[in-house]
Amino acid sequence: MADTSACRVSLSRQDLYKQVWSTPMSRLARQYGLSDSGLAKVCKKHCIPRPPRDHWSRLRHGKEVRVKPLPALDA
Repeated sequence: MADTSACRVSLSRQDLYKQVWSTPMSRLARQYGLSDSGLAKVCKKHCIPRPPRDHWSRLRHGKEVRVKPLPALDA
């Protein structure tokens, strides 16, 4: 029987933001045992901006990319 218990990971909002902008979402999601859309929902819940679809392609081809800053959270 497979172990289906969830493993909790504690990560700061700032750390997740850095990882999202340094690793493609599909690879990062797999690392945490999530789907792409599951990780996107986590980012949305915590107001973490994500790279646009063409971000990694543009980066690979040496084009300019803009990184959206992490917005401050309202108290």
